[in-house]
Amino acid sequence: MSNDVKRIERFKQKYGAKAIENGMRLRPSDFLDEVEWRDRIDQHYTRAWLDFTYGGIFTRKGLDERTRLLVSIAQFLSINEFEELERQIPSALAAGAKPREVLEVILQATVYIGYLRAGRGARLCIKVLEGLGRLDEITSDQLPLDGRAATRSLQEERKRWPAAKSAEETALREQLIEKYGWHGVSTRIRTQSHQGYDSIKCYDRTDPQYLKLWFDFIYGELYTRGIVDDRTRLLVMVGICLAVNEPIQMENHMRGALLFGATPREVMEVIVNSTAYVGMPTTILTCRVLERIAKEENRLGELTQ
Repeated sequence: MSNDVKRIERFKQKYGAKAIENGMRLRPSDFLDEVEWRDRIDQHYTRAWLDFTYGGIFTRKGLDERTRLLVSIAQFLSINEFEELERQIPSALAAGAKPREVLEVILQATVYIGYLRAGRGARLCIKVLEGLGRLDEITSDQLPLDGRAATRSLQEERKRWPAAKSAEETALREQLIEKYGWHGVSTRIRTQSHQGYDSIKCYDRTDPQYLKLWFDFIYGELYTRGIVDDRTRLLVMVGICLAVNEPIQMENHMRGALLFGATPREVMEVIVNSTAYVGMPTTILTCRVLERIAKEENRLGELTQ
């Protein structure tokens, strides 16, 4: 019997098979070492930790495992946990995420953590994929140089805009398109009309040159890439906002995730799973925000059932 098999059996007998088997499934290369050092110094804490994480929240079925692990990758990046990020990438791939999807959630995080940290995450992702012999799945599957621009149509996108709440909003939309171009503005209207226009109006008054860059980079380029669907992208954004404790945009992306197909329960699962990585104070407040949103959108029954 190999040493690892002996360790697994010993930990199963001591801490229960459920948590140990799930940990080995999710993190086969390093899970035993994570249990070992904890077991050596504090067996009570180790049992409580295992029961809460690998035997508890990491076994829940409210969110598919692929999405849960993609969210966690973005969160590890956002809180500078690069060691955990490196370990989580193989787990996400094993759960069905494509290499390009893993890289995409890292690149999308640029909006909230800047290109320096996102760049470090991308280089680490490349290293992991090279080690797994899967880098070619990214290099051979790139978007065209102009992204999705050639496939987009303002006429078609108008059909997917939420109805304007007033004649003033209708007029503002057209003014923004005329001034800043439709590629970014249309995506902002389609995905985030619920957020309002106060920040846009502020930048329009104070720095329209920057607003043009902002529209083009975020909404014209990043949010239209389509490598991950909008539901997944927005759940990832909820996780990032939780990690960096950004409550205003977190609420915005919760509403966006619900708009693009996520259920209130799936948003709740992002919150619940985040307690393992970013602690409970922020997630408790976030749960209350979600409950309020679900009530406002007449979806509270989906959350409480």
